[in-house]
Amino acid sequence: MNPNNYVESRRKNQKSGVWIRHSDAVSTLCLSEDQALLYSGSWDRSFKVWRLTDSKCLESVNAHDDAVNSIVVGFEGLVFTGSADGTVKVWKKESAPKGLTKHTAVQTLLRQESAITALAVNASAGVVYCGSSDGVVNLWECGLAHGGELRGHKLAVLCLAAAGNLFFSGSADKTICVWGRETGGAHICLSVLTGHGGPVKCLAVEADPKQNSEGKTWILYSGSLDKSVKVWKVSDEAATTDQQPDGTPLSANGGPPKFDMY
Repeated sequence: MNPNNYVESRRKNQKSGVWIRHSDAVSTLCLSEDQALLYSGSWDRSFKVWRLTDSKCLESVNAHDDAVNSIVVGFEGLVFTGSADGTVKVWKKESAPKGLTKHTAVQTLLRQESAITALAVNASAGVVYCGSSDGVVNLWECGLAHGGELRGHKLAVLCLAAAGNLFFSGSADKTICVWGRETGGAHICLSVLTGHGGPVKCLAVEADPKQNSEGKTWILYSGSLDKSVKVWKVSDEAATTDQQPDGTPLSANGGPPKFDMY
């Protein structure tokens, strides 16, 4: 354990006592479905479960043989973790005495040499997505049956997002692939968004507040190591993107993006 990784954080109304913490960098966070619990994954190979009402650590799970890079809450009480050890594990949350939680490993979905870099869940469709350092996205359908591989990137997949019938993957190759999920579970690459000058590190998506009768549209936000945040509008039906011929995205109001990271 590296002492430099410790940060003192005292509870209110207590003269001493430090919160339980990870022994290495925290790499990923997610909330439970009811937003009562916070999950944290770490390079120390574990994930921890925190109760938000009092910031109490309810459980610490030694989950993997290498860094935990991603953790997502799925469906039916399942939690998914992806690690640099090349595995994706499924955990079942159960109740434990004294208000604690207990997570039990119930399945390993994937075991490979390439590191797992990102996870995403489409809870309504019951689909789990996994991105890897080799540029491949794996997916599992209802019942956690393997649904195939998506190959659209030349370098590592760094981030994922899902919304409606669409799925997005951002990569170190500076692009974002837009995938459409068809009836029966097949996925096709509908578009490749270009415009970033560096690896695409993070994605977030929300329903377009200015919906029209032509179909569901989404606003996609992408953050990159080029120090910019870009905004894209994507249709759930036609999967067309508001993108200029040179690959420059349009912001939600139709103008060029005005977002920069300082």
